[in-house]
Formats: sequence, structure tokens, C-alpha cells
Amino acid sequence: MSKEIRVDKILDVKGLSCPGPTVLTMKALEGMKKGKVLQVMANDSSTRLAIPSLCRNTGYELLEFREDEGTLHFFIKR
Repeated sequence: MSKEIRVDKILDVKGLSCPGPTVLTMKALEGMKKGKVLQVMANDSSTRLAIPSLCRNTGYELLEFREDEGTLHFFIKR
């Protein structure tokens, strides 16, 4: 497993379907200072593609993606 990532904010969007998780992720990132890390926890399979796409399109850095017992974890640096 990779090194520990220091998380500044956690966003739990489990139970929401697309585009909800992506929209809430974008809003959370916009409200954070540059350099801070957001952990997003989702279980909608469409976020597997939507969140990385959001990062590519906005310039946010997807530090890591993990899946644990059906929960998708995205670590995004603002």
C-alpha cells in the first residue's frame, strides 16, 4: 500500500448517484485552499470515471484512488 495521505476534508457522497457526487466534489474543492487534500467516498460506479475526468478538466490533482469493500476513495489535491 502507498504512503499515508494527509487529508484536510472528507466528503461522503455514498448513496448518491451521478451527477450528485461530481457536483458536490467540485463545490467542496472550490471551497478549499490551494494545496489542501479532499477525500471523497462514493459508491456510485459512475464516479470511477467522473471524478478523474473532473480532475483532468479542472487541473486538480488526483493523488490516489482506492476501492475498499464497495466504497470508492478518491484523494484530490486542490
